Amino acid sequence: MKHFFLLILTLCLLLSTLCGCGKTSSLIRYDISSSVSNLDPQFATDETDQMVIHNLFEGLLRQLPNGEVVNALAESYTISQNDTVYTFYLRQDARWRTEAPVTAADFVYAFRRIFNALSPSPYTQYYLSLKNAQSILNGDVPVEALGVRAIDDYTLEFQLSQPDSSFLESLCHSAAMPCNQEFFEGTRGKYGTTRNSVTSCGPFFLNLWDEEKLYLKKNTMYYDEYGVQTPGVYLYIGREKAAEDGEGAVSLYDLVLEGKSDSCPVTFEQAEAAKALGYSCQEHIGTVWGLVVNPKHPQLSNEQIRHSFFHSINRAELDGYLTKNMVLTDRLIAPEISLFTESYVQSTSVKTNLYAPMEAQEERKNGLEELGSLTLDSMELLVPEGGNVPFLSGMLQQMWQRNLSAFVNIVALPQAELEKRVAEGNYDLAIVPFISSANTPYDILSRFASDSALNQWGYSSETYDELLRTASVSSEEAVSRSAYVQAEELLYSDCAVFPLFYEISYILFAPNVSGIEIYPYGGMVRFQNAVAIR
Repeated sequence: MKHFFLLILTLCLLLSTLCGCGKTSSLIRYDISSSVSNLDPQFATDETDQMVIHNLFEGLLRQLPNGEVVNALAESYTISQNDTVYTFYLRQDARWRTEAPVTAADFVYAFRRIFNALSPSPYTQYYLSLKNAQSILNGDVPVEALGVRAIDDYTLEFQLSQPDSSFLESLCHSAAMPCNQEFFEGTRGKYGTTRNSVTSCGPFFLNLWDEEKLYLKKNTMYYDEYGVQTPGVYLYIGREKAAEDGEGAVSLYDLVLEGKSDSCPVTFEQAEAAKALGYSCQEHIGTVWGLVVNPKHPQLSNEQIRHSFFHSINRAELDGYLTKNMVLTDRLIAPEISLFTESYVQSTSVKTNLYAPMEAQEERKNGLEELGSLTLDSMELLVPEGGNVPFLSGMLQQMWQRNLSAFVNIVALPQAELEKRVAEGNYDLAIVPFISSANTPYDILSRFASDSALNQWGYSSETYDELLRTASVSSEEAVSRSAYVQAEELLYSDCAVFPLFYEISYILFAPNVSGIEIYPYGGMVRFQNAVAIR
């Protein structure tokens, strides 16, 4: 009996000690805006796909929400005196979910996939400073000549053809994450598209993937397993439902208030209401909206006609018609995007499009003469439905009617359909979102580079391409900053895009939930430090 009571006492003391260490976090529940289709780090472009990838994988380096670059799978690194050789020393305790070690060869294989001449990654432009990169894409040399090699299992070397001031930041992108060749080849062409064809070397692994949800479970093979605060994350898909016959509407906002979700994006009005109830919200600027024109349109392909539409817009007339989460801007780069740890927008100034109605009328006249036309065609302006954008676009409609005698019909579409039509070239004019996927001005500006796979706008300028190359590869901050400014100014003067406003986004958190890291670019959310006490 004495031994029995001693055992009970010992168990009580043990439980008391464990409780004194703090409560254990529950599973995190997070709703995502769209389904997940591709979890291949070298090729995934969808914002939601990217967010999941950043929780399953880890690269050499990681960028924090404030822009700071820190070590991840790299324990340390050195840079040569001429800034063209980067040598990384990998952690030796990093493992894939298969229990295989993460080695330098995994990074070599990943970068060779990026520069596969037959099917290059959409992110090749981030790494064109690598030795022989352009020659490989041109088909002049084999991919094995790329300037990346494994010196040994845990030493990785990058050779650059010229200094690249943004190279370290580019290594934080998903495209630079490792790829295990044996696992990749074992998926037989399905890599990243099914649960069994996705491995992991990050804080979580993919335990479930169906049409309704994903379950990211804590990865016990992760080198910092005990630093992962939550046992897992449920990512729900499609729980938001529209009302049917006036009943049954469910919003993500309601799910948080009802205790069924831990965090979600909300509107400005919802954020204000939630804060009045004592909930916490985080704000960030994730999207800049801009006007683009179809470069293949019979009339808008004419430079004079295109310029006339842009020079007819008076930003001052738009200012009074913005909602509280919309801020008028003449820059395509969000204020939260940094260059050399400073806000790029706040540390630079550019010359942007000027309202010039008389010049616009002359451009219209000259353009029509060049085309042999008497009047402008009737056109459509595609805009995202909901919010204040359709009303704001009505102001553009009035300006074009007043200054150009142009009739433009406004067509409001769901966001996915709008982006699909623009990607297919099935539009005349459109107001589209520009969302940074990395914390550098290069990310957005490179989408207008002549050889970019993301260039849907038909813009082509050798001068622009050279300025962008100079900005991205210069090791001198002043030179890089100046080249970015000149490239941005050229984009506006050539009327490739007309920035309109940036949108403030709001993330709502349930009570007793902390540590969810919301990034101001790419829609990225990391859950490694998330804690939910219920």
